[in-house]
Amino acid sequence: MNQQKFNFMRAAGLTVTLLGLSACAAGGGDVATGSPTDQVSAERALFSPERIRADVTFLADDLLRGRDTGSEGYRIAANYVAAEFARLGLAPAGDDGTYFQEVPFQTAQVLKDGGSMSITVGGETRDLTMGDDFFMSGSVKNPAGEVSADLVFVGYGVSAPEIGHDDLAGLDLEGKIAVAISGAPTSFNTEIRAHHGSSGTKGKALSERGAVGLITFSTFESEKRRPFSRLKNFIGFKSFDWVAAEGGAEESASMKIGAAVSHDVARQLFEGAQSDLDAVLEQAAEGIPSGFALATKATLKRDSTLSEKFESPNVLAVLEGSDPELKDEYVVLTAHLDHIGVKETDDGELVNNGALDNASGVSILLEVARAYVRENQSPRRSILFAIVTAEEKGLLGAEYFVHYPTVDKSAMVANVNVDMPILLYDFTDMVAFGAERSSLGPITQNALAKIGVSMSPDPMPEQGIFTRSDHYRFVQKGVPSVFLVTGWGEGVSGKDGGAIFRQFLGNTYHSPGDNLTQSIDYSAGAKFAHANWLIASAIANGDARPTWNEGDFFGDTFSGK
Repeated sequence: MNQQKFNFMRAAGLTVTLLGLSACAAGGGDVATGSPTDQVSAERALFSPERIRADVTFLADDLLRGRDTGSEGYRIAANYVAAEFARLGLAPAGDDGTYFQEVPFQTAQVLKDGGSMSITVGGETRDLTMGDDFFMSGSVKNPAGEVSADLVFVGYGVSAPEIGHDDLAGLDLEGKIAVAISGAPTSFNTEIRAHHGSSGTKGKALSERGAVGLITFSTFESEKRRPFSRLKNFIGFKSFDWVAAEGGAEESASMKIGAAVSHDVARQLFEGAQSDLDAVLEQAAEGIPSGFALATKATLKRDSTLSEKFESPNVLAVLEGSDPELKDEYVVLTAHLDHIGVKETDDGELVNNGALDNASGVSILLEVARAYVRENQSPRRSILFAIVTAEEKGLLGAEYFVHYPTVDKSAMVANVNVDMPILLYDFTDMVAFGAERSSLGPITQNALAKIGVSMSPDPMPEQGIFTRSDHYRFVQKGVPSVFLVTGWGEGVSGKDGGAIFRQFLGNTYHSPGDNLTQSIDYSAGAKFAHANWLIASAIANGDARPTWNEGDFFGDTFSGK
């Protein structure tokens, strides 16, 4: 037999073995023994460290080859999760009565000869070189196109009148190519900055004002941290995107074509203009670069190479609520199942197993599902377990789900997301990104207090983490959301949680080292599952559905206020 089929059979056999362990756990074989003395210890007995260990052991095994989106290893992992949902008796919430929502994908590449750019300065046309002068990536939704137009400098390209900043005000962009500084002003709140600095947000605003293309360049500070020259290594990089379901409406692409340019090229774009590059970048450092028409033109052309369509599923299951009226509302619990696959090296292949990113998160949600079944008491609202694909490709599985939800979109009252809990220490605090933005904040804090865990503020505010995991796709549909991770405080044994987290981010994150050889604390995993269960139950049992805080930026922007 060939190696591929041999690997599948080995993995299938391991699935059967671990599902047998699962049945033992559900029967109480590895649940804490002894008579509970209070409600907390009784609840704690619902959560099994050994069951979480079994799940992580399977999902982070080399046989799954890093669970890359669309791969056979990912499919095996999805089958494993679906089989456990079925064993627990949760209702399927995917396509056609199954646990799977098949997400159709394609990839797009721009090879070195697939993209071209030229600029016209003072009547002279200058051809640019991909990688040295400009960089262009592929697009599934707009694979090919060409634009040639006058240029308009638009500052950061940020239109945010709600916070007193609008770079596009008064500019004529109809039929023009916009030239923008990457990112957004550093004076913005970091999460708002991440939103307005994204190419999607800018592209949408520019398209609405008639722009036909976008050229970007970095600030002085960004160029020091991430030199343009590094982009040359990404020529031919595959861009992932989902494609519209048959008969479904496709999200409109925000910008037909775009490119990033070096500072040398950017300097040429400002020749003959009212200000030069150095002047506008100095203004950018103060957050107030003013836009104006440039004296130059540009031609951009892209011809993406598209892959065949392929599928990778979200795995969806529902624990039906007990309240006759509220059971038609859903608390959505999410964790992403995919990771980044195999790394090719001169010495061979290295598997990126993703034990903590995010086999641990998926395993925690499986244990939450088991706890509800073991308790034999459903909360008032229904719980929708959404184990999603393609988070590592740009939150695409979650984006597809909120675009094509398998339950009524308006019935999703909240999202609680688990992504990369660092289970390397017995934590005493947790971080709930986004907690300060909605009524989920006090709900989460009160739930954690029941087990003696505190809720800490964002330890990395400069990173804009609230916009960087699957929950954000729910936020963009107006659903109040929180994203849970282990905290950075001093652990039970005196370990420095922050130091452990930073070490993981600096040395282990997205590397072959995120594997089963780490000193994973599965009891901490059980505590995390207990916390997640308490938060979900508090939301599901509440009389009122969660609400955005008055005046919150994300609530006002996305909830239709």
